[in-house]
Order: sequence, then structure tokens, then C-alpha cells
Amino acid sequence: MKDIIEFIIFQILDKAPLFLGIIALFGLMLQRKKTSEIIDGTVKTIVGLLVITIGSGTLLKSLSPIMGQLNKILGIHGVLPANEAAFGVAMLKFANDVTLTFILGFLFHLFFVYIIPFKRFKNVFLTVHIQLFLATFMVLALPGALGLSGVALILTGAILCGLYWTLSPAITRKLGQHFIGDDLTLGHNQQVGAWLASKVAPLFGSPSEDAEELKLPGFLSMFRDNTISLAFLMPLIFLGIGLSVGAQGVTELSGRTNWIVWLLMQGLSFTAGVVILLIGVRMFIGSIVPAFKGISDRLLPDAVPALDCPALFPYSPTGAMLGFIGSVTGALVVTAATVLLKSPIIVFPSPIIMFFDGCTMGVFGNKYGGYKGALGAGFITSVIAHAGVILLYPMMGSLYGSGLMFSNIDFSLVWLPLMYLLKFIGTAFGLVA
Repeated sequence: MKDIIEFIIFQILDKAPLFLGIIALFGLMLQRKKTSEIIDGTVKTIVGLLVITIGSGTLLKSLSPIMGQLNKILGIHGVLPANEAAFGVAMLKFANDVTLTFILGFLFHLFFVYIIPFKRFKNVFLTVHIQLFLATFMVLALPGALGLSGVALILTGAILCGLYWTLSPAITRKLGQHFIGDDLTLGHNQQVGAWLASKVAPLFGSPSEDAEELKLPGFLSMFRDNTISLAFLMPLIFLGIGLSVGAQGVTELSGRTNWIVWLLMQGLSFTAGVVILLIGVRMFIGSIVPAFKGISDRLLPDAVPALDCPALFPYSPTGAMLGFIGSVTGALVVTAATVLLKSPIIVFPSPIIMFFDGCTMGVFGNKYGGYKGALGAGFITSVIAHAGVILLYPMMGSLYGSGLMFSNIDFSLVWLPLMYLLKFIGTAFGLVA
């Protein structure tokens, strides 16, 4: 019996793809899905996570050498905020803890939504990849903040996730009432950021100066495609890193390949890694979500969905693009400042913050401050999101030193101060050194 139990624990449950496949299997069986649907969901959950692993390996292979040279030559820590990349790397080691934190957090979330009587809080967070990112963040950050591990880590992380997924969408539901209505709300890591955007936007302009009355170049629309935006931005970011390292340092890595060409190819390889990873994430989510969505639909049939940020872009497409432009400017300012001020952590422009955060902040910025508000909101929130990485990155446990970090504005606005508060408490009570 002991051998059988050890085999199940260490040979099956300890293997993340098999563990998640079993969860998908039971979830689909509980909903009495057809046999073909159960097999499809189980297999794609397993294969999806394996694809995520392959994509993560590609990311590390392209980023680690140049980041290693940068850290060695300049004596600093270079970091690129990119959710998918940070998630993929962390899942290589912490997949089971992340999965359990996510599942338990989602159940807490449904419970909180069910018991809170106010209509504004009746929102079901359905952006599963964003939920997985936050669950991963908790697994990485809480051990250093409170010295947690095992069941205590998973339970604490799940409660914090559940509270955030329940409370924060109510913020954007109220903010968007006059232009979205009650059809949906935002379910991302940007809800508090959207509140900040609504507050800073009036400082720059007036809602009467609607961005939708402006005409922008059509080529900006191409950045809505994740692959195109990454293929454009990542080679430039790698060139920036390479220039910081210097031609000689890069040549040590590139060999006979011209150092500039090598940097461009590494940037494109990073893009390919993200594309592979996203395919895995979509396959994984597309297979495991039905089990959770079915539960939420049965328990909370009248709840409003909290959705991914692109669902809000049509409410102000031009405002979104202006927010993106403002966010790019803010990112470049922070990168330049970390270099000029010789910061021990150099933060490189995040494609995720610049596009997804920037566009979302632009929508709210335009609705509360017109086209100037969209630009201003994108700029201010980008500066805060990028600068917050400097303080939050060292708290990321084993992710620290990888050159990767979670992005999105709410990591800086919500989780940065909370983690430092928890670390202060943990230190005061002797839980952490």
C-alpha cells in the first residue's frame, strides 16, 4: 500500500501535466459531459501545459544569456516585466502549488460573490490566465513576505486571490456604468489602475474632448495583434539591452554571427516563445475553464462576467491607442531613469504594460479626461507600473534573477504595498529574517 501511495504522489500527482489533467477529468465528469468531451478536455489540458513548458524553455534560452551578460558586466539586475514569460518559468517548479491556489481561490471568489448582498459585487471573474498569473505571484511572494509554505501558503494565497477577484471588478463596474452599463466589467490586474486613470485624466483634459473625434494613423491598429506588437518591440528591447552590454560582451555570446543580427534574432526568438506559450495557455484554459464556468453559472446565474481588457477597447478604440502611446512614453522614461541613475535593477519596457495596460487606461482616461486624459493616464500608470517592479522584483523568490517579472499596474498599486506590509508583520513576529 505504501508503495502505491508513494507512486501516486511522487510519480503522478507530482507531475503537473498529469495532476492538472486529473483535475480537468474530474471537473468534466462532475458536469456529466460526453465521453468525447471529457477525453478532449483532459488531453488538451495535459498537452497545453506541456506546450507552456516548451514555450517557457524558449523564452529562457533567448533571454538568459544576454541578461546574464548584462548583470555580470554592469553589476545590475535587468528585468523585463512580462506576465506570460514569468508565469511559464514559475510553472516549471511550482505548478501544483499554483494550481491548488488558483482552484481554491476561485471557489473562495464564488463564495464571496454569493454572500455579498450588493449588486455591484455580483461579478464572476472569468479571465483565467490572469487568475493563474496572480496565483503564481502569491506562491512566489508569500514565502518571502510571511515565511509561508505548504497548506498555509496555498490557503493564504487563495484567500487573497479570492478577495481581489471579488472586490476589484466592482471598481470598474462603477467607473464604466455610464459607458458600459451592466453587461460586463473588467476582470484583469488593472481595476485599481483604472480607478487611478479616472482620477488623473481630468488633470490633463476634459471628457468633452473625446478622442473618438480624432483621426489617428491606421497603422497603429496593427499593434492589437499580440504577435505583431511583440515582433516589433522585442528586437528593439534586446537591442537596448545589447547596447547596455556593449558589442564585445554580446559578441562573446553571438560567436560568428554579427552581434546586432544576433540580438534581433534573440528578440524574435523571445516572440516565438511567447507565441508558443500563448498557444499552450489557450489550449490549457480552453480545456479547464468549462469545469469552473459551469460551477459559476449554476451558483450565480445572474452575475455579470468580469472579462479580459480587450473587451473594453471597442468602447473607445482611439482612446485605447492614445493610452498605448502614453504608456510607451512612460516605459521609456522609467528605463532611461534606471540606467542614468544607475539603479541596481534596470527595468526594460514591458510589452504587456505598454499595450494591454496602456490601452485600458486610455479607455478610462478618455471617458474621464478626453484625448489628453487618455495620453496622461497611459503615461502616469505606465511609470508607476514599471517603477514598481524595482521594489517588487526582489520579493519574487526563485524568479528573482531570471530577468522576468509580472507586469500590470495593480501589481504596483495593490500587491507591492501589501507585500511590504506583510513582510513588516512577518519580520516583527519573527516569521521571516
